[in-house]
Amino acid sequence: MRRLTVGLLGLSLAGCFQPTWKPIRPGEALRPDTVILVGSFTSDPPIQQHGIPRACAAGTWVNGHYEPAGKVVFVQETDGNVMAFFTPDLAERFNGKERAIPSRYDWTYMPVSGHFFVEIPRTPRVQLRGFTYLTNVGSRMFELPATVDLAPNDRVVYVGEIRIHRGGGRRAEFVNAVDGARRAAKARGLDDLAKAPWTVRLLRSPGPGASLGEEWGDGCVGDRPGWSRWF
Repeated sequence: MRRLTVGLLGLSLAGCFQPTWKPIRPGEALRPDTVILVGSFTSDPPIQQHGIPRACAAGTWVNGHYEPAGKVVFVQETDGNVMAFFTPDLAERFNGKERAIPSRYDWTYMPVSGHFFVEIPRTPRVQLRGFTYLTNVGSRMFELPATVDLAPNDRVVYVGEIRIHRGGGRRAEFVNAVDGARRAAKARGLDDLAKAPWTVRLLRSPGPGASLGEEWGDGCVGDRPGWSRWF
């Protein structure tokens, strides 16, 4: 479990640290002390990372040349992926509007559209908190608390398709699409994973419905430069 301050977004998107939970690769054997979380992520409308207008701030003169406003360098696997954050409990806030980020968390990359196969330590509960991702004008973040309980003998746990609805009626769903995930595992050459026993345990919201927080990120709105709503 990594412990950092509120500088999380700046550090992560600058490539200063690595995911604590990493995807399983073809040819890797399943370790007895870990569990593989399987699922997928999709967004409607799709997440846009490139081509967003830079309408907020003027450029700056850096080391003898002009840098355009909002210039962003994609590092590590930030291009094409979101960063999913997990915490041991709900004690600390995760609030993109106020940059209130828990100090204790684990995180992993997930594709902006597609399946993930992530190896995690054995634990009785996994607590998803939210996501952040990079665009050509900065970072975006939103909260999505969801929980899944794991059994001591679980090997591969399918947690569902995380469907994010970012327009009107903003919400999230956790859908059982396990057959597609099995096909994706075989297509990626994850033979040991595909042959292992799978258990379906869908993510669930701690409340009456999946609570998808507002999406916040770099921009210029009113008297709050640097952060704005964007979907």
